[in-house]
Amino acid sequence: MSQEPQVTSIRASDGSTVKIEYHKSLPSTSALAREYALAGYPDRYVVFTDAQSCSQITGTRLSEGEYENGIFMSCILRPSFFPSQAGLLGHISTVALVSALDEHTTKNLGIGWVSDVYCDGVRLGGCAVEGKLNSHFSYEYLIVTLAVALNKRDFPPRLTDMIKKVFESESAPLSMLIAKNILNKFFTAYSSIRNPGKYMDAYRRRFILRDKKIKYLSGDKKIRCRIVDVDKENGLLIVEGRRGEKIEIRSPSLVVMPKRVKIK
Repeated sequence: MSQEPQVTSIRASDGSTVKIEYHKSLPSTSALAREYALAGYPDRYVVFTDAQSCSQITGTRLSEGEYENGIFMSCILRPSFFPSQAGLLGHISTVALVSALDEHTTKNLGIGWVSDVYCDGVRLGGCAVEGKLNSHFSYEYLIVTLAVALNKRDFPPRLTDMIKKVFESESAPLSMLIAKNILNKFFTAYSSIRNPGKYMDAYRRRFILRDKKIKYLSGDKKIRCRIVDVDKENGLLIVEGRRGEKIEIRSPSLVVMPKRVKIK
């Protein structure tokens, strides 16, 4: 039996109106948002569920037919900025996600490259960005997906219930209240896309992979290196090679980021 989605509107922190379409469960919010975007759904239309069977962003191993509990949202955007100005959108979106989640846990949250979110050194979510250009090489749409797996250990009900009381509607599902908090942070960050400096400063402060050793692909070889930092201006990963040389890595497909990071 199909489920009828619930559509509500909220006023985001930047003053804009955001429509949220809530589903009890979905295979993938990003797949549905992509379908909606191609069908002409408007700017700031959000597909949201708290039970999803696609775990591409969270990295959780799910069996066929199994659903993961958490916050899974895909935002349809019709931006007015140029594609060249969107390069750091994933970075600042992840800062917004971590900032919102900070209010719902006392655990140590951190960011990994490009847009992974870690909690006490374990990857539990992140952000993904996709878009389509029109014939004028402007965006027809962008879709920003924010996803995080929630559990009682990292996000205890007692803490989130306390936060729930400060929102306007205590009868709303707790997942919806957390989602609204994330969206408020996200749209504030989104409004700063042309001037993302302060968000990139925050990104680098929360970056937890500094000094970690990984391997990157160069041709058909895997080369060991040490992560140095993330470039503030362009978001590239800076690593140090075996001879001490600095290397900039542009594509996440060239490296495999760890699912667990040892926290000192």
